Amino acid sequence: MQEQVTQLVEEQAALRRVATAVAGGAHPEEVFELVTEEAGQLLGASSAGMIRYEADEKSAVVVGRWHGTGPPGMEVGTRIPVSGDTGVAHVLRTGKPVRIDSFEGRSGWIAEEMHRLGFSRSVSAPITVAGRIWGAVIVAAAGEEPIPVETETRLSEFADLVALALSSASARQELIESRARIVEAGDAARRRLERDLHDGAQQRLVSLALTLRLAADALRTDAERGREMLDAARTELDHAIDELRELARGIHPAVLTERGLAAAVALLAGRSEVPVKLSVTTERFPSAIEAAAYFVVAEGLTNVARYSEASGASVSISHLDGRLVVEVEDDGRGGADAGRGTGLRGLADRVEVLDGTLSLESPEGEGTRLRAEFALNE
Repeated sequence: MQEQVTQLVEEQAALRRVATAVAGGAHPEEVFELVTEEAGQLLGASSAGMIRYEADEKSAVVVGRWHGTGPPGMEVGTRIPVSGDTGVAHVLRTGKPVRIDSFEGRSGWIAEEMHRLGFSRSVSAPITVAGRIWGAVIVAAAGEEPIPVETETRLSEFADLVALALSSASARQELIESRARIVEAGDAARRRLERDLHDGAQQRLVSLALTLRLAADALRTDAERGREMLDAARTELDHAIDELRELARGIHPAVLTERGLAAAVALLAGRSEVPVKLSVTTERFPSAIEAAAYFVVAEGLTNVARYSEASGASVSISHLDGRLVVEVEDDGRGGADAGRGTGLRGLADRVEVLDGTLSLESPEGEGTRLRAEFALNE
């Protein structure tokens, strides 16, 4: 009994050390090294290792290794084939832990190599990340001492911590990349706004100021000429106001704040070069969600006009089961790829900041559907 209690305490301590490293944001390679060491020592193995399956699932790479008094095992970086009657092949095939009680007579390069190195038995446990078998943790023993019966379960707990570390590292990297894209998009938007103001409304206002000075001079000597110049100045002022309104609409349309999503989307549809059918709820929603939904529609309709070669499009915005669902569809040529441009990536960042999702379906020749969903706290 005392031995079992001691074993449990040691196991919890080992798992806690690994969990602390994972929670502290340790680099995956550091976690690989720590897990193989802790698992190997705790389970009384001669050697422990970790492999990562390659994308083709025909080979794997050793990413972690620890050895005690037995054979050293395979070096980190060793590429091994995934084939034959081996634990590595079994884990990939079934997604379950596997015990090998003897390598003698088993087929496959790994079995032959383990036997050559002097190992007699092993246990392997899968590392599953995002529903996919990423790799495996392996403990191996030399000599005749059997590996304890509960090793599969205990090793799986270490494998789960590795999966958590990999998921956390991936999430951190995605967050860093997302932040970088948001900063880049913000800088690009400011540069575009500065350029549009300089080349558009600013130039018109400078021209207007000059025209008004000339008109004031002309009114003293030629009233008719002065009136003509004032008419020209009024026209120039109307153009400048229109351009400023267009710029403001691109930043945040006033109609969205004043009259809501349905009215703002109706204006977008009215300006579209492609006929658009609307099915839009008139409910009001939190301003941040309304703004994101508006820009989903704006980006979707812009892409329809530029790339789809569609004869028609539709916009649907509905409140379903506590979610705001936004869809922009067209009957164009399809083949859109969210990874090609920055527009959809930036849009995805905007949506995900609000805990929403953005998806794109665009099979060749079958049109495109852009869909966003936002959770509503009701």
